[in-house]
Amino acid sequence: MSTLNQIESEIAALPLNLRAEVLDFVQFVKQRHGLPRAPIPLVSADDKEDSPFFQALQDVGFIGCVESDEQLSTTYKSQLNFSTKAGATP
Repeated sequence: MSTLNQIESEIAALPLNLRAEVLDFVQFVKQRHGLPRAPIPLVSADDKEDSPFFQALQDVGFIGCVESDEQLSTTYKSQLNFSTKAGATP
């Protein structure tokens, strides 16, 4: 097995956050030795890996967020319905 194949298999076994750390280290070594950085490849939406957080949300069935008024932070009280809250007066 070549060194490149060994590196690829070791990196593939790492979690995503540690893969990013390995990339940072490789870029540091290249910079220290005056080697050019590799061009950043264009990544399509289909090629991106989902973050572990997103995967966990999908696993528990999280669908998404609700769309609302852009000024919700200032008009939220008019959006809320407290009629079913215990102790509320009709």
